[in-house]
Amino acid sequence: MPAPHKGERERVVSRVPKRVFDELERRRVEAGVSSLSQYVADLLSATTGHADLVMELDQEVMSLTA
Repeated sequence: MPAPHKGERERVVSRVPKRVFDELERRRVEAGVSSLSQYVADLLSATTGHADLVMELDQEVMSLTA
């Protein structure tokens, strides 16, 4: 089954320290988000004032970014 269209997007590439990557991955799994890319996209959307663009993080997790 094809993935749903997520709207217009741009690629952001960042190299982070291994410990940061490991923590992001741990939090992604804990939050039940499908991929690290989607998790980071949701965090960035929430922290830049675009909560309407958050696709998978729930409100409880998003409140931690405020």
